[in-house]
Amino acid sequence: MRILLFIFCFVNAFILKAQDVHFSQFSVSSMGLNPAIVGNQSADYKASFQKRTQWQSVANPFNTISFGFEAKDILKNTSAGLQFVNDVAGDANFTTSGLNTAINRTFSIDRDKQISVGILLGFAQRKVDFSKLIFEENEQLQNPSFMFFDVGIGGNYSVIVNDDFSFISGFSTYHINKPKQSLLELEDVRLEEKYNTYFLSFYQLSNTIILNPSLLYSRQGKSAEFVIGSVLRYNLQPNINLISQVFYRWNDAVIPAFGINYSSIRAVVSYDINTSDLVTASNNKGGFEFAIIYIWNKKKRKGKEKIKHYCPRYL
Repeated sequence: MRILLFIFCFVNAFILKAQDVHFSQFSVSSMGLNPAIVGNQSADYKASFQKRTQWQSVANPFNTISFGFEAKDILKNTSAGLQFVNDVAGDANFTTSGLNTAINRTFSIDRDKQISVGILLGFAQRKVDFSKLIFEENEQLQNPSFMFFDVGIGGNYSVIVNDDFSFISGFSTYHINKPKQSLLELEDVRLEEKYNTYFLSFYQLSNTIILNPSLLYSRQGKSAEFVIGSVLRYNLQPNINLISQVFYRWNDAVIPAFGINYSSIRAVVSYDINTSDLVTASNNKGGFEFAIIYIWNKKKRKGKEKIKHYCPRYL
């Protein structure tokens, strides 16, 4: 029994010090990338949903869902967003549920350059279900849970180079308050700070082809992630775009994706093809992910008003 408890405590500490819940389609929810770009979509409002399932061939599948809502310019040059995240991992249903809110402020440098700064405040609960585990002896164990407050900040730089090319680049930090994470209170386990650095661009090759090269570098404790790739959009009709993309997570996975953008709705399906040292156990299987985004305006814009895109349109 002591050995089993020791193993559980070790695994628990390892999971909590590892990387946060994250998605391969990292640009869908701005709040997970940088609170400074929340509300940076081309319309007044944006609603998003993501679902990810991974490690089905290795263990009980890890399931993650996220709901997000973003509003542009709720006050002058001020945007805000709200996000709910739920993650269930492993046989013991190790569950993380969180509600995050973010607000940012944008400042114009000149006609085609902007900087923005944002802050994220979150509240989350983590719990585990011991009844799902099997012990050598009959044990009466309570199902522990705890709640914690979370803080993140970020900054972003947006540039329109010309009518065909624009980009954003920024840096964000999460868990700057390092909230306590121990389930069994055997030691003072803290959530490591997480750092994101990214570059997302928008390049119109022709009237029908749009390219969005992007990269992300993320670090949390001893864990690091580098993702690079591009989205290719083909304008089939004025309000219908076909989407294909390929990203590579360094030393981990190739991530192809396909989708469609119809008017104000976009749906994309991606799949992680594992290429890491776990390929033998995973049989090249990784994570299935689905994302859907809906953007809309308070009211229809009059005339042919030209909207400046300070960020890639697929955000």
